Amino acid sequence: MRLILTAALIAHGGVTALHILKPPLLHRHSTPPLHSISGAVAQTTTSQQQQLAAIEKETAEDDRAIKEIAGPALLGTLLDPFLSVVDTAWVSRLGVVSLGAVAASSEIFTLTIALSLALRESASSTIARLLAEGRTADAEAFGVKTLQLAAVGGLGIAFLVAGPSAPWCVGLMGAPLSSPLHTDALAYVRARAVALPCSMALFASEGICRGMGDTKPPLRAALIAGLLNAVLDPLMMFGPLKLGVAGAAAATGISQTVACVLLLRELASKRGGMVTGLSPGAVKGDAVSSLEEGGEEVDGDAAAKLKAAKKAGRAMLGTSGAVLLRSTAQLGCWVFVASEVSRKLGPAAIAAHGVVLKLWLLFVLAAEAPAVAGQILCARHVATGQLPRARAVLLRLLRRTLLTGFATAAALAAAAGPAASAFFPGDLAAAAGAKRLFRWAAICVPLVWPNALFESVLLGAGRSYRFLALATLLNCLLVVKCTTLLIASRPLVSSAWACITLFFVLRISCAATRIFATQRGGLGFGEKKQRASF
Repeated sequence: MRLILTAALIAHGGVTALHILKPPLLHRHSTPPLHSISGAVAQTTTSQQQQLAAIEKETAEDDRAIKEIAGPALLGTLLDPFLSVVDTAWVSRLGVVSLGAVAASSEIFTLTIALSLALRESASSTIARLLAEGRTADAEAFGVKTLQLAAVGGLGIAFLVAGPSAPWCVGLMGAPLSSPLHTDALAYVRARAVALPCSMALFASEGICRGMGDTKPPLRAALIAGLLNAVLDPLMMFGPLKLGVAGAAAATGISQTVACVLLLRELASKRGGMVTGLSPGAVKGDAVSSLEEGGEEVDGDAAAKLKAAKKAGRAMLGTSGAVLLRSTAQLGCWVFVASEVSRKLGPAAIAAHGVVLKLWLLFVLAAEAPAVAGQILCARHVATGQLPRARAVLLRLLRRTLLTGFATAAALAAAAGPAASAFFPGDLAAAAGAKRLFRWAAICVPLVWPNALFESVLLGAGRSYRFLALATLLNCLLVVKCTTLLIASRPLVSSAWACITLFFVLRISCAATRIFATQRGGLGFGEKKQRASF
């Protein structure tokens, strides 16, 4: 009977009958065909392989870009402090007083570097983001405005430093009229201030090149400047001119001027470069503007360029203002510490502090190389919405900077004795003091490398200018107060270096918190959204 009913149902309902008669349990848990399973597995495996291949390709591209950016940036960054070390070595032959005078007066130019760094950092991060977004006209307009501001700012500061207020400026740095350092310090400041406009334009040009992802032109300019400075130093200090410390300042100024001219010419010659205002017709495309042959009407491209220039001007004021506040607070902290050492501890102390600081800066500024690469690459990836890729770049660079920081700290600690003896061959007490300071400097170095990376990435992302400015200012005020109290209770140069170490501890804590935070304005680099972010 069951067979007859089944046959009837098949005849009338076809496959529907079989579907009805199928047991419910079997219908609910039926196993797909084997060929379907193998096909799905193969499809998943292929998708994973393609994803891994894409990740490996991105990693290889980023690593290649890191080498191309960081290599020249490292050499170019190290060259300037190396020249300062060379100057210091030559000046040390003039005696402890001359060495202390140069160490004190150099802090004036450390403050002027604040504006230079503000222009460089805002140019590099902003131009990198604009180019990543395809906004070439805005990027070029921003570059031109940056150079114009550098020239005007350099002229104003040069007049302030080298003009009638020069004695007051030198006295503020710990070399007043009654100090034995005053005469040499004043001569050094006035001789070097002449080249300030070119020095600031050089920083601005370097920032433009970094934003374009090309760090080779600044390296070439710096190498030429280095060779020129090495030749001019002994000739102008001890040669036929016999200018002493003023000769060292003049040699540095001439070298910076030559480097600035060479770099500006190279930028102007670049087709599609940033410096459209320096070479008529040098840049073609979106940013080219022209006047119609009647002289009065401006074509559409010119109007677009004018609009981009105004927008770039407003953006530059905002970003440069915040970065200027940060740089001024940061470098102002160095200047205050040096002035405290000079005023309260004497010429020998400031001479030892200045020597150690210049050698230490070789290691500190070397940290800019991976930081520049992180800034440019993360700016590109964040601007194009590739946050996991930006995070991967940051983590790879962080591992490398930590290892390098500890290695350079060990090298600096090992070189403490020989370096101190070389700079103070006839003064055993000063050499012993410098040796102790080198050890403090070695403690700071492992903090400097990751801090430079974190702050550069935050600047490159373009979201934390105000945060970095206010955080650095507050940290600076705290360190200034600590320096005053500690030197008063323990009048040693090592007290100042303990406060410098505190400054970096505070800065790296603020930057790391901001960069890995996922809320309240953080970049969210700590959020593991995708496996590719590793």
